Amino acid sequence: MTKNQIVSIDIGTSTIKLVQLEQTASGIRLMGAGVEAYPHADSTAEISTEAISETLQQLWRQVGGRNTPVVLSIPRLLVTSRRLTNLPAAATDDQLSNLVAMQAETELPFRIEGAIYDHHDVYRSEDGISVELIAARRETVQQQIDYLKPLGLTPKSIIPSTLATSVLAGMVDRKDRSSTEMTMVVDIGAGRTDLCLMAGDALRFSRSFPIGGNQLTHLYQQETGDNFEVTERRKITNAALEQQPEGAAPVHKWADGLVAELRRSINGAKRELNFNGDRIVSEIWVCGGGARISGLTGYIADRLEVPVLLWNPFDAFKEVWGEQRSNAQAVDGFSDTLAVALGLGINALTSQISLDLLPSEEKVKLTQAQQRKRTLMAVAAGLALLVGLGFGGLTWNRIHQAKIVALDGAIRNISQSESNAKRTLVKDLAMVNLLTPRASPLDIVRELSVRFADRTKIAWTTLNISRLDDPEKAKITFNIEAQSHQDVSQAISIMAQSGAFTNIKSGQVTSIERDKRPIFQAQITCNLAKDAIQTFAQTRHLNQNRSPKSENSGQKREARKQKKIDK
Repeated sequence: MTKNQIVSIDIGTSTIKLVQLEQTASGIRLMGAGVEAYPHADSTAEISTEAISETLQQLWRQVGGRNTPVVLSIPRLLVTSRRLTNLPAAATDDQLSNLVAMQAETELPFRIEGAIYDHHDVYRSEDGISVELIAARRETVQQQIDYLKPLGLTPKSIIPSTLATSVLAGMVDRKDRSSTEMTMVVDIGAGRTDLCLMAGDALRFSRSFPIGGNQLTHLYQQETGDNFEVTERRKITNAALEQQPEGAAPVHKWADGLVAELRRSINGAKRELNFNGDRIVSEIWVCGGGARISGLTGYIADRLEVPVLLWNPFDAFKEVWGEQRSNAQAVDGFSDTLAVALGLGINALTSQISLDLLPSEEKVKLTQAQQRKRTLMAVAAGLALLVGLGFGGLTWNRIHQAKIVALDGAIRNISQSESNAKRTLVKDLAMVNLLTPRASPLDIVRELSVRFADRTKIAWTTLNISRLDDPEKAKITFNIEAQSHQDVSQAISIMAQSGAFTNIKSGQVTSIERDKRPIFQAQITCNLAKDAIQTFAQTRHLNQNRSPKSENSGQKREARKQKKIDK
């Protein structure tokens, strides 16, 4: 594997951008870049997975580096972002991950079992902790990964496109600004527009909306009836805002829609950031293929009353790392479309953003593949050494027969070293495959919820979990209310059937009167059983593969089982 090199891949709506970067002692150098368009039949036609994979293979043959790791972006339009606040200030990093997992189950607009999520931008204060939760549907992430499969590639990491852009933009924006005014970076692509709201080098707000150059092409198609390729050439030649009567040309209709979405984004940022001033955006930088429309910067500036300038991501890259380290000719003609690809590669080399949406099972596969490569390289080197020694031994044998004994000893030593290396590799692979599961508060709550599916006779009032970081010392305490002493005893029996709890004890049962009916209260304490963590891991696996119908069936079986116990 090539050291200190990375290939970043930006799979867009109309084209694929690929950039290869190398980190040297003096900075980051552009080794190569390329862009390849999909074969279009219509501006609204959906590009097939096969077409995307074939286009990527063509581009990889031109630019890709052999044995160079790759990183991949996922469109901002396909991810969900939530700011989680008021998390406990004393939470450790491990505890914070568990808290985020519990919050994600309620915050995400899709089922947690079908989601890939991670958090970053952790802010700690005396009042609590806040983090940004980023998530995407599992099938969406897997589809992005599948585009690389024909090349035999697995990405090293996956991050949203706007986060990649913010890395490059944050390096360039060094101007002193008011703390209440920010720079908006707008990347106008073929099928969508991504925007980042930057405060210095920090990303404060991001959004994506489905307006891009293809929508303008489609408007021209409706007017002329020509096919996509003819209309696209006409758009590039004639779509000049300053030369068309305002309101009468497709380009004005398209630009008005773009401005409306930018204004909506600014208002959305004010609400999310609790901004009470008049002006949150001090200037707007536009890039991407859609930004080439003549007169667009002035059109946006007039309607939003904000300075607008064309921003070339590659010029920004040269400004940070130096033109002498960059291959300018490699990106001639498409340098304004490289915001995501350049930022993605820079982040992979500098680790400015730790968030990663690569599924855990893909990470394990990637680790195993890397270990296999190292093993094959070691074996190949050993074989080459053996061949060399053998040839030398034959030649030397003609001169000095006595050297054969020493040669045999050397071969035995090499064979022993190879055997030791193989045993060490087997142990390493076993450690990867036997990653120890961990218990979380969510596992305990889920197990109790399954066991106490019927809440008509027993109700929880409090639940306390301590020392969960050490399963052998973990203690679970909860108070219940029941209709009778028998129901309290029944609760202990139900927990004993779980297999996840041990040392189940009940405190003194007290009675109170509520609505002229006796209510029996008790406190139950227990510890985690020896096999509890494995039980929880199996339960999570079953839940991930269980359909909604099977979940309902399971709940009905638990209810019938509970009724039999009650009888």
